[in-house]
Amino acid sequence: MNSLAIGIGVTLCAFIALIWRHHLRCLNQGVIHIAEQHTACDSEVVPPALALKIPLLLSIVLLFSSVSLYSQLGHFSDWDKGSVDEHIDYLITADINRNAKTVNEQPNNEIALLNLAQSYADGGLYSDSVKTFDELLQLTGDDAGILGMKANAMYYRDNRVMSLDIDLVIARALAIDTYEFQSRLLLATHAYLNGNFEEAIKQWELLLKSDSQNFNRDSINNAIFRAEQKIANRSVTASE
Repeated sequence: MNSLAIGIGVTLCAFIALIWRHHLRCLNQGVIHIAEQHTACDSEVVPPALALKIPLLLSIVLLFSSVSLYSQLGHFSDWDKGSVDEHIDYLITADINRNAKTVNEQPNNEIALLNLAQSYADGGLYSDSVKTFDELLQLTGDDAGILGMKANAMYYRDNRVMSLDIDLVIARALAIDTYEFQSRLLLATHAYLNGNFEEAIKQWELLLKSDSQNFNRDSINNAIFRAEQKIANRSVTASE
């Protein structure tokens, strides 16, 4: 579970607990106080059955609205998906144009080329991203991180098909750095998507052996846990 879901869950539980506490206290007194300003009370008596329905209804509304909001904003289930976006956000378009202008003015600027390649990928323009990474590699020579990012762009450009060309790029990256993050993560993601959970776990565990602190280790551990659950469920299904 990611931090957004935890935050929503804790806040939701707090609100629901306060709602039930308030209504149960009023129910124990035999009345629910209703006021125009929500602070003053009158003598209207509400039957206990109805009094219980009020917090229950409010709880359901809060739960439904929170889940709906998270499904739109959290995208927790989409952690392993990537696709070409035909409709690029105007902010990403502006970022692409700005980086492209910088590259045109400074064609040998490695940082500008890297930013342009990444902005292309952010906009779903994976073919352009791959071409820009190639231009960058001509300046830098073989660089493990750049090769790993290029392999990812190639993978999503080809609709998540692991081709021989991608295998070769990954091999070049891992020959330089056996723990190169983008390459290992791509191998793990591809294995997971194709039901090879054991291979996915192997790749994630290799990442955890790295001394790098530039990635979220909790998310990797969560991914391993999900893969282990998939393996366990598959074993139960096979034994039935």
